[in-house]
Amino acid sequence: MLPRPTVELVETECKAFDLENWLAEEALGQLRAQFPRNTDIRHVLLKVLVLNKLYGTMIRDIEVETVAKHIVGLASDRSLDQLLDQGSLDAVFLIAHCPKLKQYLSFASKFSSWHNPTAYPIYDGNVRQCLWSYKKQDAFADFQNQDLWYYKKLVETVIAFRDFYELNPLTFKQVDKFMYLSGGRILKASKDQRDQAPAI
Repeated sequence: MLPRPTVELVETECKAFDLENWLAEEALGQLRAQFPRNTDIRHVLLKVLVLNKLYGTMIRDIEVETVAKHIVGLASDRSLDQLLDQGSLDAVFLIAHCPKLKQYLSFASKFSSWHNPTAYPIYDGNVRQCLWSYKKQDAFADFQNQDLWYYKKLVETVIAFRDFYELNPLTFKQVDKFMYLSGGRILKASKDQRDQAPAI
């Protein structure tokens, strides 16, 4: 049985997350403050490299420069920085759809959240597992697991999660931290259970 998320529980989890990840969060914050825009390839390459490494977004090393150039192109051609400032979901879609590469939705959501944390919840395996597990337990929203691959549906689901559990005073960033830790524990427990199952 999963614990019911409350403001107090989420805030406690946020403190645990911050204690464990303070150095990465500080480094990313300083890098964003130093290079807030996305028009200079040198700055964007640094941001993509650091975010990919510290947030584990799974971009292959040989694709990092391609993704950085893609982002710079979006900033030049489609006003990516303005979209990020506005909190437009189009920003995530555009970043994720880098020609000739797989869709890096986790990276795109984290890159967008990093630039505007009040507007963009993050997508990753832990978050998806958390949302799906709470859906199975409490039926807080109507969706299928695969629906969360679509960022608009993910955002709708995170908002439904926040509304259902009365977490509205909290930011996406705070809810992200709770879902990341909770989903990680759920995945670990599931793996441990599989590892301990007798061989047939």
